[in-house]
Amino acid sequence: MAKRCETFDHTADVGLAASGDSLAELFEALAEGLADLICPTGQVEARQVRAVHVEAEDLEALAVDFLTEVMVTIESRRFVLAKAVVTDVSRTSVDAELAGEALDPARHEFRTEVKAVTYHQLHVAQQDGRWTARVILDI
Repeated sequence: MAKRCETFDHTADVGLAASGDSLAELFEALAEGLADLICPTGQVEARQVRAVHVEAEDLEALAVDFLTEVMVTIESRRFVLAKAVVTDVSRTSVDAELAGEALDPARHEFRTEVKAVTYHQLHVAQQDGRWTARVILDI
């Protein structure tokens, strides 16, 4: 089974539920799910690549910090994503290449502003050989 990510409603927030056959696929799915929530990835061409490196003390903090870096790249640095490729990942660090392009308001629609990636009901685990995660986003 390939990586995947879908949203779910949570009170006044929104959640991401992602899965992947590997930890790298899980982080790719989370990044792409967040990116698509903010600006539909189908509108974005992979013209440039931005490298990101994130370290944290455990897997849950790593997921939050990585998604926060993706969010900042999109919303503050105005670089929208077509896809994410994790080049190296462990339980305490992740290196990824974010492929996309500079925001062009004539072509890209910002549909959801994400204020923060939260620890509320955060879940990252490996079960039956598959990695899964649930993350709540403050919108």
